[in-house]
Amino acid sequence: MLRAPRTPLSKQAGILRASLLLSLGLPPLACGGSAVMSGNGGGSGGQAVDHGGGTSGTWTAGTSSGGAGASPIGPGDCPNPVYNPKTKLTECSNGRWHRPMSIACTYNATGGAGGARGEIEVEGGSAGDGEVPPYCTTSADCSSLHLGYCDYGIGPFPVCAAGCVTDSDCGASAICACNGFDPGRCVETDCVTDADCGPNSLCATATIGCDTFSFRCTSPQDACITETECRGTCEYREHRVCSDSVCGRPFLVAERARMAEVEARADWLDQTLTPDPSGLTPLERARLAAHWARLGQLEHASIAAFARFNLQLLSLGAPSHLVEACNRALADETAHARSCFALASAYGSTALGPARLEIQDCFEQTSLAAIAKLVLREGCLGETVAALEALAAAEMASDPAVKHALDRIASDELSHANLAFQFVRWALSLSSPGERYELACGAAQQLADFESDARHGERAPTDDRLAAHGLLGSDALRAIHLAAARDVSRPLLAALFELDEPSESPVS
Repeated sequence: MLRAPRTPLSKQAGILRASLLLSLGLPPLACGGSAVMSGNGGGSGGQAVDHGGGTSGTWTAGTSSGGAGASPIGPGDCPNPVYNPKTKLTECSNGRWHRPMSIACTYNATGGAGGARGEIEVEGGSAGDGEVPPYCTTSADCSSLHLGYCDYGIGPFPVCAAGCVTDSDCGASAICACNGFDPGRCVETDCVTDADCGPNSLCATATIGCDTFSFRCTSPQDACITETECRGTCEYREHRVCSDSVCGRPFLVAERARMAEVEARADWLDQTLTPDPSGLTPLERARLAAHWARLGQLEHASIAAFARFNLQLLSLGAPSHLVEACNRALADETAHARSCFALASAYGSTALGPARLEIQDCFEQTSLAAIAKLVLREGCLGETVAALEALAAAEMASDPAVKHALDRIASDELSHANLAFQFVRWALSLSSPGERYELACGAAQQLADFESDARHGERAPTDDRLAAHGLLGSDALRAIHLAAARDVSRPLLAALFELDEPSESPVS
């Protein structure tokens, strides 16, 4: 079990909210106001309440169902079914992949699929003696694991993973998913075959959270089958829904998060950060390396987001104090990225940094309203969540280097959230009643979507040993994300939309 942070989460959120209210020149009680905030988990999405032709900023938000209605294709429909001998799944022309039967995986280690089960060639073989290395180059490096193989898909660098051939190789509530090239992979699931799902339902592939692959029964409530029906992803919550949610601190282009890949390089490292990985197993070190490399990618993407925002501010003729704050934030995110990649490199014993970042089409949003909507999502929500998450992670961390990095990230992300709210306040002062109403609708919907994701998303659990090095567990993250949206972003936005005459006070 993860221990609770020394400072209660509600108090941390309250401190964050009070700090932002103070910097905006708003009294602490302003977060109440007359705004209606219904975050009760019901409803069909955020809805702004128009009083008097839209001149008021009063608004309300429910939670989004994430989709635009149920799919016109029935949950048991599978037109033109074709059996795939590599995955052992049935592929349908409507995009579904489902599992009629549990069939043993077939593969060979050189990359060619096929062969009977008795003809499987595995460089690593069955479990042997010796420790598991933090990284691997071939499956032979992973021979100490059952059907060990070198997995290039878990994180930014290859690590050893235990494989499977049949469902019996996996634990309870898991099946062996085949790909035809490597040993199968054990994945958590609610169904084993179509027979577990009842009539007119299939045991089909599903995406959960940011990147978790699983199987779930289809349902009449499913609003999508594949990503082609959505502007974002087709994600499983209580059923399959379209989601435009973004994991982490985003650089959004056409409403999708964009990040650079990770590559081997040593010029993006803060050499002063040296965590102590002693006492961690190789697999724990690999998980921490992947976690910090992922954060490095997100922080690196934030550099691009602030670089774009800087030019957007200039194009709008924004006050100088907003431009100055944006310049400071850009430097902060560069330092954060260097810290994260340094920690990833230390845990993984391999120097890592960002590859080139694709920036094509990133300057499509040029109007005040479009930029304000982007800032609402990237800053008022994204940076606020980042600040509270870093603050809580810093209190849980015991490694001095990790704690030092998280303390700085928490402080800086708070100032970045402050910049976002200051910009929205300035933007509202220039907006027409109709534009204010549209922004209120957008803010309400974004909050509703994020809170729904936080409630229903599934993440991999962790423990105190990893929390000491900055990797929090699923329960802690879910509580942090809900608190950030509900107790910080929601009341602050309510206060801003209630203002008749936004102030021109500088960023403090």
